[in-house]
Amino acid sequence: MWRKRNSEGTWVEKVNQMEQSAEVNLHDMVIGFFCGNLLNKENLRKVIMDVIEFADSHRDTFCSEKIEDKEEITQVKVEDDNTTIVSLSTCFVYLRIAETIVEELGDLELARQVYKKCEDLAVDVADLSDLADSVYQFLKDEKWYDVLKTKANSIVKNYADVLAIHMDLNDN
Repeated sequence: MWRKRNSEGTWVEKVNQMEQSAEVNLHDMVIGFFCGNLLNKENLRKVIMDVIEFADSHRDTFCSEKIEDKEEITQVKVEDDNTTIVSLSTCFVYLRIAETIVEELGDLELARQVYKKCEDLAVDVADLSDLADSVYQFLKDEKWYDVLKTKANSIVKNYADVLAIHMDLNDN
């Protein structure tokens, strides 16, 4: 069972997403903590739509757009509480939203719309390869998977890109 600290510093195993902000719910989706089993389908859909709206309107505050030839995502070590803050790729954040939609809501069409947004935001081999794997795993769409893997292979620039694709193939 996953646990996280709430705003008071207490470790919790479950939260009611209706009581949290869209920003906190987005964070929970990204880290894999989101669990909508305390909500009915209508409230769960509302929470997810609020997260998508938040992500669309605040993208520049929680993600770093990858720049061509940028090797790593920015990491900042916070000295006072031994925490590392990582700025994620926009594509990855939307990928986690789409996976959560399938896992929690079971709405493949809404997930497909978010995955299409991911594809538009993908800028490198890692983004495309991760997206392809997720599309295959969660939507079972082999045709789209093949298109995305072909697209990823077509932009390989260096050995790190080859490793990103190879590691993803070994995971599946």
